[in-house]
Amino acid sequence: MTGGSGGTLTGSGGAATGGSGGKTTGSGGAAAGAAGSTTATSDYPSCDYGAVPSATPPVWSDNPTLTPLGANPYGKPALTVAGGYILISEGAQGTSQVPQATQQSILARINDDLKYETSTAYIHMPPFSTGASGTHYIDYLFVDTGLPNDPNAGGDSSYEGSYPDVETTSVAMTDASQRYDLTHEFNHVLENAYGTVPGPKVSWAQESYNDYLILLVAEHANGATPDQAAQFTLPSNVAYLDALVYQQPFVPIESCGIAKQDGSSVNGPADYFTDITGFRYNDLFPLFVAQRVGPHFFAAVWEQAKTTEQILQTMTRLLDAPRVKCMVQEYAARVALGDFRELSASIQRVASATMYQATTSTGGLLRPTNALQLPRYTGRNNIPIAVSSGATQVSVTFMPDAAGSNGTPADLRAQIVYRATDGTAVFSPPVASGATTITLTKAPKNNVVVVVISNVTLSGFKKAQSYGWDPNETFGYGIQVTGGTAAATNKLYF
Repeated sequence: MTGGSGGTLTGSGGAATGGSGGKTTGSGGAAAGAAGSTTATSDYPSCDYGAVPSATPPVWSDNPTLTPLGANPYGKPALTVAGGYILISEGAQGTSQVPQATQQSILARINDDLKYETSTAYIHMPPFSTGASGTHYIDYLFVDTGLPNDPNAGGDSSYEGSYPDVETTSVAMTDASQRYDLTHEFNHVLENAYGTVPGPKVSWAQESYNDYLILLVAEHANGATPDQAAQFTLPSNVAYLDALVYQQPFVPIESCGIAKQDGSSVNGPADYFTDITGFRYNDLFPLFVAQRVGPHFFAAVWEQAKTTEQILQTMTRLLDAPRVKCMVQEYAARVALGDFRELSASIQRVASATMYQATTSTGGLLRPTNALQLPRYTGRNNIPIAVSSGATQVSVTFMPDAAGSNGTPADLRAQIVYRATDGTAVFSPPVASGATTITLTKAPKNNVVVVVISNVTLSGFKKAQSYGWDPNETFGYGIQVTGGTAAATNKLYF
């Protein structure tokens, strides 16, 4: 699905208007790229990612010659309908529910979606469909249509032996609100066919990257393109669960979100069964990576991942720890400003003031009031600061605790960010401790700047789980502010 709990086809939600526009340009950015790599420029000079690996260009044929898998897990179908890379298998009632001509038009649409995704992101079609390991269709099992062993229910991607497939009832083809949800399930077939990032181990990536691909499809279907200058308003049934990134900023990027509503328990990367909000369906980190280092790097991660690694561990192996820490740090800043190029307005529309952390002043230091919301692994806090009258700059002295709540040596960053009244994003240099200052050359919108605290502690966890980190160790800190005071946390400051 493109945003929601479970793994079934459903859809609703909201998107956007207003906000910053255009793609980022200017100082900083990346070094010259090498063959087979990608570089990008940015207005964020604190991170230079240099050249990053690219995925292998994908194979695509507009008219593939394919054969059925023939697995028929629900018995021999009364009818099969082929289109491009996909074969629908259905019972005798199938065409009375969805006319064959409609089925063929939907297959054409899905194939067009997959073609665009593969050519843009370099995600691959399954090797069993491209000749690498076979020349078979992707099976689409149209259930509740009178198949001999019909389960009479379905709405997800499943398996026929080692082959991933899609199984749905008629609603996936007849309900217009599920237009993107159906392609989402076929994206799972592409992801699962890699065999490098299996869903039971890193389910957050299965959903998060999938929904990033859906962002591409939504733009393509509506005549927009990545990085266009004009803002693009996402359809209401796409990316609405990005709201959870703002509601749970303290949880890990690779997490399945909170396990308890008060935030006292946070999930690891594969705890989808206790993902009570659907956090894993947010697409913002893959979107950030694509916008910042190019659209092919994440596909290179899928291509070169090891089943013993999590996504950031693979990225660290393909890049290095400093660049991945910089990604975590810059991603925190971009989220705090809703700064996602042509999708900024849409992302800002679903944001929530719950992204801001209330603080308590003790001995001249501001510390987070709610200790349960201190940043976990790769998590963050956002503290709004109202600029003092007449101030021309704001300075923050950052004092992180030496270790997390379980004794892990801490590595945190603090930076000051704001949206200027002219719509541009402004960033101070990040610091691991000590002072960072932002000069207010441009007036801050709402006269507020935001101190972003990001946890870039990637290793050394004292109570690491099998995946290498602890989702529930919190990392404390204090800040001393000059040129401003803590602002209200009940409204947005984009």
